[in-house]
Amino acid sequence: MGLIKKIQEMKQEMTRWRQKLHQTPELAFEEKQTMRFLIRTLEDMDIETHGLAKTGVIGVLHGKNGPGGPAIMLRADMDGLPIEEKTGAVHSSRNPGVMHACGHDGHMAMLLGAAKYLSQTKNFEGTVYFVFQPAEEHIGGAQEMIKQGLFTKFPAEEIYGLHNYPGLPLGMMATGEGAMLAASDDFTITVRGKGGHASHAEAATDVLGAAADTVMQFKELAKKYIPEGEPAALSVCTFKTTGEAHNALPDAANFTGTIRTFDPVLHQKLVDEMVKIVDAIEAKYGVALDFDMKKGYPVLVNEKVATAFATEVAKDTVGDKSVMNPVPRTMGTEDFAYYLQHKPGNFMGIGTGSGKLGDKNYTDIHSAKYDFNDAALPIGASYWVNLVEKKLPLLTPPSAIDGTAPPPSAPKP
Repeated sequence: MGLIKKIQEMKQEMTRWRQKLHQTPELAFEEKQTMRFLIRTLEDMDIETHGLAKTGVIGVLHGKNGPGGPAIMLRADMDGLPIEEKTGAVHSSRNPGVMHACGHDGHMAMLLGAAKYLSQTKNFEGTVYFVFQPAEEHIGGAQEMIKQGLFTKFPAEEIYGLHNYPGLPLGMMATGEGAMLAASDDFTITVRGKGGHASHAEAATDVLGAAADTVMQFKELAKKYIPEGEPAALSVCTFKTTGEAHNALPDAANFTGTIRTFDPVLHQKLVDEMVKIVDAIEAKYGVALDFDMKKGYPVLVNEKVATAFATEVAKDTVGDKSVMNPVPRTMGTEDFAYYLQHKPGNFMGIGTGSGKLGDKNYTDIHSAKYDFNDAALPIGASYWVNLVEKKLPLLTPPSAIDGTAPPPSAPKP
């Protein structure tokens, strides 16, 4: 199969789409301008569109023989991140404090490219649902899509996803059967006590000491319970107090962080030990601690058969030597995991890096300087088309359907 020539010729158009989307990023469930752009672009391709989950868009395309037959879903995420862009690109974000730092603009453009090609050729049987999902970043738009009837209103046998990997060289793809991305919980600890003047610390509560002690014990907890080589993390990521003056002791402090694991037993052990630490800190310092744990995304688990199929399509697209399977488990998270709890499917990584495999000198996603590599657009769009045409092959030649097939040859005497 390889890269599809006609899609390669569409690179400039896909680049325009991608860079336009990059200029107008929107946060979770606020993707109204993005939604309008997607609907308009899909309808220009004569693809039927439906709204779902506030700002989500579903494009429906039937194959050469019309409705009926098998159906699959292809998903791209839509939302940006609350980051002030620092790429310096001509197409930089025009929305202050918001940018496409995770490459969702590229995901949408690749899926649009595949949709346009397939709408023109319809060289497949059954139905393809193009799923443009809002709110992937931390809120779980996939859950909302499912709650609002994604799989009942648009019945499909399987679902496939694609995400850019800037640490993977351009032209490579990566996936693996089973657990691929971690589960996550986010926590917030608030320490409350009595503030006061810095010269009379004995009259105040040691709020900062209690908070700092908790942070250090959490770090030791991670070292103690996470086995060497096990992909897991317990990280404190922010630390704030109510005080700003150099001579005033704060009456409250809070810090936030995340737990990421593949092993549910380890995950629960870490949470249980964190609770013990919090209780001990309260008694030791005479402070009140509020411990809020917010459930995050589950482990992303690729189904065996769908992953074997997606791997073959990736090899057909970029070559056997350019596909990594199995791929090392990573601590990233993805709400595509919720779809895979309901349907067989696969989540594939597509390389967008400019270096060699193993090169650490690259700008990662979620960086204010990250910009999707447009050279990957024809690769991703070709992968999508190859997947559809291989999964939903035409059962009857078009000539037999429209009556132009030649009559059978007369038997030889």
